[in-house]
Amino acid sequence: MTEQQLSFGARLLAEFDALLRISPLGLVVWLVFVLGAAWVLAWAGPAIVRTTWRLGIDPRRRLGLLSSGLRVAGLLVGVAGVLRPIFVRAPTLGVLAIVLAVMLAGFIAPTQLRNLTSGLSLATRSRLREGDLVTIGELEGTVRDVGLLRIGLRTVDGGVTHVPASDFDRVAVTVGSRRAAVPIEARVVAGPGFDERGLERLRRALWMCVYRRAGSDLRITHDPETRRVGVRMDTWAAMSEVEVERHVRALLIELTQGAAEPATSEEVAS
Repeated sequence: MTEQQLSFGARLLAEFDALLRISPLGLVVWLVFVLGAAWVLAWAGPAIVRTTWRLGIDPRRRLGLLSSGLRVAGLLVGVAGVLRPIFVRAPTLGVLAIVLAVMLAGFIAPTQLRNLTSGLSLATRSRLREGDLVTIGELEGTVRDVGLLRIGLRTVDGGVTHVPASDFDRVAVTVGSRRAAVPIEARVVAGPGFDERGLERLRRALWMCVYRRAGSDLRITHDPETRRVGVRMDTWAAMSEVEVERHVRALLIELTQGAAEPATSEEVAS
């Protein structure tokens, strides 16, 4: 062996011995602190941003970029915090470990690695934000959440579809005007007099609602046993989301809490 090879091997052995001298208790405390901070940034931060939107604050969704930035910051804090004890005591082993981890990730989970790369690109370039109306392939929906691995889309039927982030680089994507379709949801418990005629009156009232986005679907659910009535519709009033939700809820209460109207002569004849 050459002198350089011997010095490199001695350095690895010295760094390995330094890692063995790490206090297990101190390491556990540090990892708990780092992972907790990463969780606060990556999950709690965006959740607070969505809550502010729900309360009607920041109607133009300017905090969308902050939400994406918090996710990226959480990832960086988590990775850097976990690797810090290794790099402080064993920088050479740390570099080798990162290279090996990236190679294993590319071999074992290439799809997730592509999703992470695409998710980071979407988050840092602001190509998508919560509230954008997008069409990807045959799927159309409103962006509900921009994650680092997948994008949550609220479709016209009210459900949430999680699309892999890599699909936004692989498939043609059409982005509509920001907040072109804002989903509004409301639920109430109907009164004892609410029946099928009342359900039809509610459907007509919501279908003719001036706040409903033209061409969008209207979804009404009714459970006769629990008397729960739920409504989901899209509105064009992006800047007045809270006011529209209050209007829809008031309309729900008005048309579901009263007794059923008497049947007309045409309904009796039918």
